[in-house]
Amino acid sequence: MTHYLRLLSLVVSAMLLAVKAVAGIKVSQTLPSAGKPEHCYTMMNANNYYCNATTSPTQKKDNYAQFAFYAASDKADTYYIYNVTASKWVSYDQAGSYSAQTGFVKMTDNKVDAAVYKISELSTGAYEIQPYTTTGVAAIYLNWYKGIGNDNPVNGNVTLGLWTDNGTKDKGSNWTLKEVGVQQKYTLFSDGMPSDATVIINGQSFTGLNAQGDQSINVEEDIQTSDITVKVGGGYLAKVTIDNSNYQIDFKFIQYFTPTASIDAEKQYPYILKMPSAYIKKSGDNLAHTTSASDADRFVLIEAEQGKYYIYDRTAGCYIYYTNVANGSNQTTTANSNVKYTTDKATANTWQLMMLSEETVAIIPGSVENPTGNTPSFNFTGGIDNNAVLNLYNANDRNSAWQFIDPSKTPMPFATLMYALPGAQYIHKLPTKTGETVTSVDFGSISTLALHDDRVAIGNRYKYISGTAPAEEGEYEYTLNLTNETGDEIQSKVRLIVSSHLQSPTPMMAWLTWNWFARAISHDKMVEIAKGLEKYGLIEAGFNTIVLDDAWASPTNDKAALTYDPAKFPNGISGLKTALKGINNKLKVGIYSDAGSMTCENYQPGSYGYEAAHLALFDSWGVDMLKYDYCNSQAGTKVSYTQMGNAVAKLNEERQAKGEIPFVFNICEWGKTKPWEWGAEAGGSSWRATSDAREDWIGNNSRPGVLGGVDEVRKLWMYAGVNRFNDLDMMCIGLHGLGGPSNNTAGHQSNGGQITGLTDAQARSQMSLWCMFASPLALTCDLRETPKGEANANVQMPNPLITDADIATLTNTEVLAINQDALGQQAEYMEALSTGTSNYSNTGYDVYVKDLTDGRMAVSVTNRGTTAVSVPDIQLTSIYLKADNKYTCRDIWANTESEIENTLSPGTLQPCETKVYVLTDKATVTSLSGVNTSLASKGSTRYDISGRKVAEDYKGLSIKDGQKTLK
Repeated sequence: MTHYLRLLSLVVSAMLLAVKAVAGIKVSQTLPSAGKPEHCYTMMNANNYYCNATTSPTQKKDNYAQFAFYAASDKADTYYIYNVTASKWVSYDQAGSYSAQTGFVKMTDNKVDAAVYKISELSTGAYEIQPYTTTGVAAIYLNWYKGIGNDNPVNGNVTLGLWTDNGTKDKGSNWTLKEVGVQQKYTLFSDGMPSDATVIINGQSFTGLNAQGDQSINVEEDIQTSDITVKVGGGYLAKVTIDNSNYQIDFKFIQYFTPTASIDAEKQYPYILKMPSAYIKKSGDNLAHTTSASDADRFVLIEAEQGKYYIYDRTAGCYIYYTNVANGSNQTTTANSNVKYTTDKATANTWQLMMLSEETVAIIPGSVENPTGNTPSFNFTGGIDNNAVLNLYNANDRNSAWQFIDPSKTPMPFATLMYALPGAQYIHKLPTKTGETVTSVDFGSISTLALHDDRVAIGNRYKYISGTAPAEEGEYEYTLNLTNETGDEIQSKVRLIVSSHLQSPTPMMAWLTWNWFARAISHDKMVEIAKGLEKYGLIEAGFNTIVLDDAWASPTNDKAALTYDPAKFPNGISGLKTALKGINNKLKVGIYSDAGSMTCENYQPGSYGYEAAHLALFDSWGVDMLKYDYCNSQAGTKVSYTQMGNAVAKLNEERQAKGEIPFVFNICEWGKTKPWEWGAEAGGSSWRATSDAREDWIGNNSRPGVLGGVDEVRKLWMYAGVNRFNDLDMMCIGLHGLGGPSNNTAGHQSNGGQITGLTDAQARSQMSLWCMFASPLALTCDLRETPKGEANANVQMPNPLITDADIATLTNTEVLAINQDALGQQAEYMEALSTGTSNYSNTGYDVYVKDLTDGRMAVSVTNRGTTAVSVPDIQLTSIYLKADNKYTCRDIWANTESEIENTLSPGTLQPCETKVYVLTDKATVTSLSGVNTSLASKGSTRYDISGRKVAEDYKGLSIKDGQKTLK
């Protein structure tokens, strides 16, 4: 079925408005009186409206007008504009000055009466068009003044007007000129396209789309909604974003539910069906409503054919079907409704979905082809206040928006599966939903934890549990008691697993192949990378795992035949590990696979259905970590990852019994189905929470840069903790604009080539924020003695590629200690103290605070902009610290230390700078109630900050006899 599509607007900021010489416009030589102009263009503004024949706005393809440009010889970068569709020259009444207005542009038959326009190309590739006055060019721009609407009706006859803004605030002043009759290459992207999904564009079919844009289509005209069909089942729909300015299409597949095989299937996936204010509940003979989720009926959806589903009410034991595809009226009995129920499957018919948002769908009769907003769909037509039964009404009605809610998922907006090392310091933050309050906690057998309320009126306003974890290993449970705004009592159980054999009690630190090598990996190249890690002190800093990303295996689609490529790894993966251990015994090997039929590169088989066999293979090679992608998926995320997670859990039981280190499981479905809510339960210790990171400062949702990725994750701090981390993806430090897939940024949109890359300040900010967020730290730059383009083979490389500034950033022991802090906390976003609160904004600043062991607090302040910004003093009481207490303030990057009281003064931040502070209360051990100094009491052995024994000459922050040492 064809889904709603929406155009991705071209975002133009003041920073990008640097004008350069016009290069993209091809002038015509043949005058209209002598024949057809050689080059014709459509004109589209950045709000995605085209000029029609009268130069009024349109989005209807058939109404797009074509224009030709002729050089005006007497002025630089100036043009006559000919309206080919209307057979008229574009003119205006010249004056000494112009005011903002509608209907400025006029049409004339003769070139002698035509006007001259100055056209300037912007760094974005868009254009601004200015009229001339009697004395020179005017500081005013072609635009549909007052916007699209009554003053400028769509498909009307009000001509283009003028506006004083050049696109800094009003995108309507920026124009894209697209040559007609020229084929454009559209690149196709997708994170996690299901294996059975098909995308059809103008009759051409595509499967296996990936985030690298390996597939494309050539077309002459702009691609429109009607040109694309997506066929998909499995509870998925596709959100399709068309960018006709940059010639790319992004397909985001969203799974709303997991189908059940049959009503008798052993494995059932029941859901509650919720519209904005009620749930479905069969009451007597009627399909009625309830406002209580606990009273709602449970439904399973059985896929009859791709994208068509039977809906079965498991609670009531009946199928839901329709008798007439038409809007119903206000009915209070199901007997008079267009939606009925039956126990006979032969009587039942199927339903389909239409996306309304990333959370909601319309549920539409399966017999409808190409549904629209007016198509009848599930609705309590007439309203629940009138006791209306389930019926049909327009899909675009707000009460036709349905959610599939998994009743087995935690209703709490924070983690409910927690981890701790035995006897370690512990904190569990409990921000609640609006109207809910944690009243008490039943800790059961746990005597070392307590509930605290000293943050309920500060910052992010929550209660928290803190203290020390039990000293004995095992699984514990405590119960949260809450009340909601109506006084109802709610309980939520929290599992606490205490183990000395956790996968990753602190975030993993690694080097990954992907952004530099892509498919071009080999034994010898990895050995040289390991030598670079050793040379630059990166292994000692903690980057101790080399992860082989996609394309390490022999290319095949046979899951049973999965093995390493002997041409790339002649000594096998175990031979590679032996070679790496010869360089530094701390080195480990990680590997990559996919929870689907094929990997994202469609290069080697995935592991879905072969989890235990593939994991046993990896283990036999000495692999200690798995990055697990979600391309070409064959089941829902939670199902797919739980199957591998179960295999990993079993392997780790065996490893613990043998005294071997844990195997680490990294979930990589790009945050599409909120893995922070289920990733730990599925067996992972970290999960990607963003799309693939690109070497960019801001970026966008599909190509996040440093801040774009942070923006996506900054309000997920309540789901992070020991052994459960939100993964911001590979850092781009050291790439210097010369990587492969990492160069496919929002501005470059092509793998490889050469881009500006991150500045040193931006690189330090990435390091700072990744560490503050407790993200796994993964490098991906070329560390060899002689760098060479691999995924980016056609550019000249500096030697060395990595700089002294890069090494200083990556090996800063104090910022690494923040990342590796044993409390495992992700920094909280202090929105009330920040001004950069809009995602992907390039202005303002952001304040983050992170609880550290021993009651210390890390604070970071980031300047989002490319100009200096002054940050006001931060009151320490606003970041959970105490008034009138003296704190040691360690400025990490400045390498200075001072004493502060009541306020922290960041002062001026330079462009893209992040300042990071660690504050330690001089008067008391801790500002977190109930936290003790467990490390300080461990005797004469030296420990790192995570509680692990280390040598006396350990480089970094360590503790012995209660005294901290930094080397």
